[in-house]
Amino acid sequence: MGACEWPPRRASPRVDLQRERILGEILVAGSRDGMLTAAHDVSDGGFAQAIVEMALRSGVGARLWLPDDIDPFVQLFAESAGRAVVVVPRSEEMRFTEMCAARGVAAHRVGVVDSELAIDAGFPEGTQVLQFGEYFTVSLDQLREAHDATLPALFQ
Repeated sequence: MGACEWPPRRASPRVDLQRERILGEILVAGSRDGMLTAAHDVSDGGFAQAIVEMALRSGVGARLWLPDDIDPFVQLFAESAGRAVVVVPRSEEMRFTEMCAARGVAAHRVGVVDSELAIDAGFPEGTQVLQFGEYFTVSLDQLREAHDATLPALFQ
């Protein structure tokens, strides 16, 4: 007979305040020096939520790729601390990556802002979409509808 524990024990997320400080410094310096056009922390909802919120705010789609060596669910929805998604113009990519490396912070290219994915993804021309690797593609219109309708539907 086994023991049952409820709720199950889970490791608490670890917050590294030094790493958070360094990430904050990178984001401030990158913004100040014109290396970033947008930034969003990765927290509640993980990487996918950060990308969706950025796309809905800008109204522009993106093509994202997910590493083969990480479970897609973990990559999309892990809420680990000390991460951010940044939009870096191609002309600033090397300078930004070098700034991160000099501070001991890894920077990974995870996608590109792309406003012309619609037709290749089976959507009408001009539709803005998010393409998450080969896993799924969703239009910003679909995301906005779900985002705007969820809470009002709960309170009707």
